[in-house]
Amino acid sequence: MLNIVVGEGETHQYAPGITAGEVIRNVHGRKSGAVAALVDGIERDMSQELEDGQTIEPILGESEAGLYILRHSCAHLLAQAVLEFYPNAKPTIGPPIENGFYYDFDIPGGVAIKEDELQKIENKMREIVKADQAFVRGETSVEEALKMFSDHPYKCEIIESADKSETDGSETISFYQNGEGFVDLCRGPHVPSTGKVAHFKLMSVA
Repeated sequence: MLNIVVGEGETHQYAPGITAGEVIRNVHGRKSGAVAALVDGIERDMSQELEDGQTIEPILGESEAGLYILRHSCAHLLAQAVLEFYPNAKPTIGPPIENGFYYDFDIPGGVAIKEDELQKIENKMREIVKADQAFVRGETSVEEALKMFSDHPYKCEIIESADKSETDGSETISFYQNGEGFVDLCRGPHVPSTGKVAHFKLMSVA
C-alpha cells in the first residue's frame, strides 16, 4: 500500500497506481473544484500516478494557480480550433496572461485572421468543450519531439532551445494530445479534459 499525505498532514493509504485526481475525489469529493494537483509542491495533472510518501493538495479553479491552468487549457482549445480552419497555420506560443490567454500563428501566404472570424472560432472551441476530450500528457526525447513537430518550425525552435545543455538528445520533452490528432508542445499541467473549460470569450485579434 502507498502512504499518501493529504493537505495538512493526514495520511491515507491507497493501492499502487492511484492518481492525484482519484485521491482528491476520495478526500474532497467530486465537486471539490480542483483542476489540477500539487504533488510534493509541484503542479501536476490529475492523471499523475502517485508514489509512496508523496504529499498532495488540490489546485482549485478559483485560485490564482487554478485560473492560470484554466487559461492555459483555453489557449490549447484556441490553437486546436484555429487549425481546424487553417490547417497550414504554424502555431508559435499560446500562454495564459494576466487577463486571459492568446495564441500566435504564422499563416502562410500572409493570411491574417479577421475580427469577424472570432465567433466561428469560438463556436468551434465550444464544440471541443462539448466533446469533453481528455488532455493526455506524453513525454519523449528531443530527437523524437523534433520529428513529431517537423512541420512546425516554431515548435522545433522551442525544442532545440530546451536542449541547449544536452548534446545527445536525452532531454525529455513533454506534449499534450486531445481529440483526434491535435498535439501541442507543452509542460502542463492542464485540466483533465476540455469539458472542464466552461467560460471563455474571444475578444480581439492583434
